[in-house]
Amino acid sequence: MEAPSIPPQEYADRREAAAAGLQAARLDALCVFYPARVTWLTGFHVLPTERPVAAILTPAAEVSLVVPAVEKEHAEGVPGVAGVDVYFEYPGERHPMEWVKAALQRLGAAPQRVAADHDGYIEYWGYRGPRLTDLLGVRPVDGEPLIESLRRVKSRREIECIRFSADWAGRAHRRMQDAIQPGPTEMECYEPAAAESLRELLAEVPGWRPRRFGAGITCSFVGGRRTAMPHGFVRGQGLKAGDVLVSGAGVDVDGYSAELERTMFIGEPSPDQRRAFQAMVALQDRALEVMRPGLPIGEVELEVLALADRLGCAPHLRHHVGHSIGLEVHEAPFLDRGETDPLEPGMVFTVEPGIYLPALGGFRHSDTVVITTDGCRLLTSYPRDLESLVVPVA
Repeated sequence: MEAPSIPPQEYADRREAAAAGLQAARLDALCVFYPARVTWLTGFHVLPTERPVAAILTPAAEVSLVVPAVEKEHAEGVPGVAGVDVYFEYPGERHPMEWVKAALQRLGAAPQRVAADHDGYIEYWGYRGPRLTDLLGVRPVDGEPLIESLRRVKSRREIECIRFSADWAGRAHRRMQDAIQPGPTEMECYEPAAAESLRELLAEVPGWRPRRFGAGITCSFVGGRRTAMPHGFVRGQGLKAGDVLVSGAGVDVDGYSAELERTMFIGEPSPDQRRAFQAMVALQDRALEVMRPGLPIGEVELEVLALADRLGCAPHLRHHVGHSIGLEVHEAPFLDRGETDPLEPGMVFTVEPGIYLPALGGFRHSDTVVITTDGCRLLTSYPRDLESLVVPVA
């Protein structure tokens, strides 16, 4: 088995598309600082630190990189990059942003015709530095839409990566669910499952390697009333009958990932827990029913909210219905009432309306879906019904 990946030609096609925007706007260069956008444009998977990294794109679709010495070999090995400027360290005697300015000058970019996705490097890990405005003497044109408008719809290859991630997330989640029992803590249940799933992935897909920092495969869950916090933390106490569990699993596939989350129970849920679970599933079903090309994105949440009002659970919602996913776990656009653009075929979203009740716990499934020509299709495949998600108690 071979893991899917993004080929060099697709990165070249992306640069052509972004360069067409530069040409249309009569701009000389686009300076990209945000790490995920640098990756999307070049295939250079950036580990964000205080050391600035910049990709500079010309209207001819040529791209160059400005990187610290610790990334020299990585950057020079990226196919299709026209040149790499290497500075030693941050902050250095000559600030790294001065190298960015010099690269723009070498390209002959007029300051008033430079676009950027951010006015200077992103503030990671204590970074401080001059804005691009300070270096050029004029504020750069907002170039963020030149990249983000293209990232919203995923390519066939991107969807293949996300689907592969979804398949392995399901396998890891199954192993984790089978390991859950009363007594051990959450981590004692899910860490061995994650490690075994990683060994299985390496054995079946020998060429697979994570692109992001970390092991590249995760499966975990939070148990008990802490699930009533959408971003709850694991306890150091043993699991017990009656606990609600909210789980998650995902796998890095060439930097892309799907999201799979489930609400589970240790032992038979109470009637109140059953009702909350069934309401949550109904909300997710409603979102999946209405998602189709042409529908304003915000309408998905409005449909879910209308059903939540009828079910009486609207006061217990704590976040929007979902978000796009790809190179980042959260990307734009969002399944939120504030979004007005239409859904388009190839957009990929998580669908995860949640209900949170301090006395009972949290109730949230998350599935990853792709918008198709006539609706949406689940990329994650894992049981959503209550009976399949009850951990038996001996």
